[in-house]
Amino acid sequence: MRTFFADLKADREAYASLGGWVGQPGFWIVAIHRLGEWVHRLPRGVRLPLWLLYRTLHLSYWAFNVELWAGKGGSKLGPGLCLIHPNNIYFGPGVDIGPNCLIHHEVTLGMGSVPGTPKLGKNVVLYPGARIQGGIVLGDDVVVGANCVVSRHIAPGTVVLPAVNRLMPRNLSPTVRRMDAERAAHPPTTES
Repeated sequence: MRTFFADLKADREAYASLGGWVGQPGFWIVAIHRLGEWVHRLPRGVRLPLWLLYRTLHLSYWAFNVELWAGKGGSKLGPGLCLIHPNNIYFGPGVDIGPNCLIHHEVTLGMGSVPGTPKLGKNVVLYPGARIQGGIVLGDDVVVGANCVVSRHIAPGTVVLPAVNRLMPRNLSPTVRRMDAERAAHPPTTES
């Protein structure tokens, strides 16, 4: 019980710079998860009514399209987790998130080519669209930029940036050449 309230206090402090925790759906999503973790540790006879409460509150995740489960095989969340715009977030089973992490929307933490699920160190920031795949470790103070796909271990203090867009003339694109050839072979007909 002490860990439950201590973790909630750390979560609440993480939202202080955002104007407080009360109106932040990310805080409540994590709070429901922490309730589920606490209930899972209770003795079997006491657990059932509180587990039903957790499962009922967990239904609110559907509104945000968040996949995050507590209990055996569920995700482990460190204290001070802050979910910014918690929409379309997937935490795979067994994901381990360290303390004071910041996670934006459209983030996936799941399986990949390396067996297992990701483990994040402390003070990790994942920007929108980040995909962390497989049993890899992101070290402390890692920042993963928007729309990055990470499938290997990342050393502490590293910033992962998305690939730079490559530009090429239109006529060198094989797709455009094929479309132009099809258009030339079948010109549009105009009826008067």
